[in-house]
Order: sequence, then structure tokens, then C-alpha cells
Amino acid sequence: MRASHAILFPLTILALVVGIPNQATADQASNQQPKYQVEARVMAWADVSERESLPTQRETITDFFVRRARLVLTGRPTDSISFSLQVGQDNIGGKVLTDDGSIRIKDAYITYRASDAVQFTAGQFKVPFLRANLESGFNQVLVDRGTLPGLRPAREGSRDLGLMAWGNLDRLQYRVAAFDGSDQEGRNDGSSIRVSARGAYNWFSKETGFGYTGTYLGSARVLHLAAQVDLQSSRLDPRDDAAFATRLRDYRTWAVEAFFEQPLARAAAFTVDAAWFDRDDDYLEPGVATRETQGYYVQPAFLLPGTLGPGRLQFAARHESWETTRGASSADTNRTTVGANYYLGGHDRKIQADYTWKDEDPEIRNNEFRLSLVVVF
Repeated sequence: MRASHAILFPLTILALVVGIPNQATADQASNQQPKYQVEARVMAWADVSERESLPTQRETITDFFVRRARLVLTGRPTDSISFSLQVGQDNIGGKVLTDDGSIRIKDAYITYRASDAVQFTAGQFKVPFLRANLESGFNQVLVDRGTLPGLRPAREGSRDLGLMAWGNLDRLQYRVAAFDGSDQEGRNDGSSIRVSARGAYNWFSKETGFGYTGTYLGSARVLHLAAQVDLQSSRLDPRDDAAFATRLRDYRTWAVEAFFEQPLARAAAFTVDAAWFDRDDDYLEPGVATRETQGYYVQPAFLLPGTLGPGRLQFAARHESWETTRGASSADTNRTTVGANYYLGGHDRKIQADYTWKDEDPEIRNNEFRLSLVVVF
């Protein structure tokens, strides 16, 4: 199935579901009214970068751009059917990398809820791998996600086209999904489907929704432990090194992680998120060494007690480290970020700033300062 057809299919079903007359009767019988919501989100950045790893851009680069812009339509026409349609753009930085300013479909999926324990989602949505990827880019505790959560192939960022069974068994949430595998049929008709699975257990507060947040700002006590796997046989990865991007490989990635948030006196809060990540690319061509990537990240944050002027102040940091080996060659990357958030209206209105030091082998330094303004309405 082509990507465009795969997206149009769930949207067509959505149109039919919303238009079925007898659903209104079902809603009235259960005393539930259909619910729809439209939301606009904008994240604007000022970015100052030292890009020594780009041969033609060794100087300091200053950039101003809209990092993310979204229009989100969500709805629940019946008790058992809900949908989400999200369109927008992601600009990595016009001068730093390549413009990605076009409007694209980000999410387009329908969820059928038989019960809290048995739910099915179909369409384009986030691959269930790592909490950081399942959090919105608009509610991170630093200006953006780290690099390590994105070290795996996906159709567009962290999304893919597929079907997922998921649900909540008391404090355990499970997700099992089969995906198209990043539009493989366009370049490789021999690849298998992509399979992802995730299990998460919550102590204290339960997290039962489709997505997560980077911090509850002290409103909930949460301990979240999770394990996940993502795999596909005989696939390509255009984000691999140039000499290997068109080589078939059996891809396997797994990770374990923990998230903890503890409210403190005077509405303060301590938050920490950490994960261990392991990826193997076993190339099918004889004589080509397997690429292995292993690493971790840890991300603490502290929300100060009380208010500072009209808002609240939070400090955060993240350290991530990983090693990539391919035969006898290896490369180490260490990336440390420190930042501060000023919340004027929770995650919907905030100002964020952070600074990142990135060291790679051989000796490469990429330092970056980011200032971000988020508005959701």
C-alpha cells in the first residue's frame, strides 16, 4: 500500500464514522455527547550554533525560525471511537541544515476502544519506542529531545504507518504494533513488516493515555518503568552513513527506561528520566561488519517552589552518551545540555533556553545555544 493510500484509508474511515447517523443515538443512550477540539501550536527558536562537523560551516551560525507549527483536530464522535489529525511543519534550522518548511500530515489515526484494556489504533502515529518520543515536542523539559531517542529509522521523525493493539491492565500499559517500515516498498520490495512492542508499569499515579508529558509540574507523583523493542528484517536505512544507506540489514533495537516525578513542599517538584539503548544493524551482504550502537541518557529537572513573578521557574539538564562500532572502527559521542524553563501557563505558554556541548571522536566540537517560545491555543 502506498503511503498516500495508507493515510487516505484511515481518513476515509474517519469520515464515514463521523457521518453515521445512528451514532448520535448511541451517544444519547450513554449520556455522552460527541466531543471535538481544534488546537494550534507554535514553537519559535533563536539558535546560535558552532558547527565544526560541517566542512563548509565552521563559523558561528545565528538562526531565527519556527521550529514547529501544528494544527491539531481531535474528536470522540462515539464512546468507542476517537480520532486525531495533526498537520504542520518541522524546521530543523534553515541555515544549519536543510529547510523542511512544507506542511505535512504528522498524525492521522483512529482509535477503537473496546475497553480500557483493549484498544486498537490505525493510521500514522508515533512508534511506541522510548517515552521521550511519545511525549509531545511542546512539553519537553529541555528545548528539544536528545539525539539518542532518534537513533533508529522511522518514516518521518518518530512516526510510521501501521496498526497497534494497546491498553491498560490496572497499572500496566502494553503496546504492540505492526508498521509499514518507512515506505519500504518504494525502494525495497523484499523487506518484512516492522514490529514494535512496549510495556510500561506505573507505581503511584497511573498514566493510561496515548501520549506522555515531560513533567507534570508537581501535580502528580509518578514512577514509570518501561521496556521496548523495535525490529525489521531486510530493510534499508537512509539515515545510515552514506556508504551503507542502501545496504539491506536486519535491524534490531531495544531499550529500558525509568521516569520519576516527586512533588515537594510549596508545589516544587523533582523529575528524572533515564534510558539505556541498544541497536544492531546486521547487514545481509557477506563481509560487511555489523553496526552496533549502545548508549544511555539521564535527564533530571527541578521545579522551584512558589512563583517568580507571573510564572514558575524550572532548571533541567541532560547527559547522553553512546558508542557506535562497525568492525574495528568505533566512534564515541557525548552530549550535555543544561537549561531553564519559565512557565507562564504550564506547557501551553512557556519560554525555554538551553546550551549544549557535544563532543565526538575524532575531535569535533558542536556547541549550541537555543531560546524557544511556545504558545498553544
